[in-house]
Amino acid sequence: MPEPLTPLDVEAKLRSLVTDLTRAQAALAQARDLEVDARHEYERARRRALLSEKSPKVTRGGYTVAEQSAWVDDQCNDLKFAADKATVVREAAQDRLRVLLAQGEIVRSLGASVRQAYDMAGTS
Repeated sequence: MPEPLTPLDVEAKLRSLVTDLTRAQAALAQARDLEVDARHEYERARRRALLSEKSPKVTRGGYTVAEQSAWVDDQCNDLKFAADKATVVREAAQDRLRVLLAQGEIVRSLGASVRQAYDMAGTS
């Protein structure tokens, strides 16, 4: 069984959470920037591929829109993967921030209980 918390323990945990929240917010901002960059790079590459001389031209009796689209997607596959991966990293950073916020609420509740217990201990 863990040792009972003291008000100092709660304060130390809250200070630690403030530091962790600041870091998590910075990580989320960076992940968002990287996601936007990756998405734009992918979209630029798609446009370049679509307008490329090598791109299949859609014509009656020739290439279909689906075939052209598949060719364009194939040209940009690595950048699409990088953009998808950047989205996952940003979502993980958001999850981390949410977890820290929830932990902060828990510690705040524990702090209230600890304060009440210490206040009652002094009134016997």
